[in-house]
Amino acid sequence: MHRRLAAVLVAVGVLVLTGCAQNFDQGPEGKVTEKIKDGKKFYLVVDPAKAGDQKKFRVSKYDYHDCNRGSKYPKCVDD
Repeated sequence: MHRRLAAVLVAVGVLVLTGCAQNFDQGPEGKVTEKIKDGKKFYLVVDPAKAGDQKKFRVSKYDYHDCNRGSKYPKCVDD
């Protein structure tokens, strides 16, 4: 009985944790020029060609905190 209950609790825990994960599409490679926080949404602005053609895209709060202005995206996420 205890083993079944433990197995059910583990399964529920895994489902809860996977439901909380945020997977956003990866943005273009380039230099981070700006960071934007809009409520609970986080964005990075990247200049992929250093020619002023900036791209804004949504990221997780962890990626937002890992990448500083001037760092190279996505290397800043991987470090």
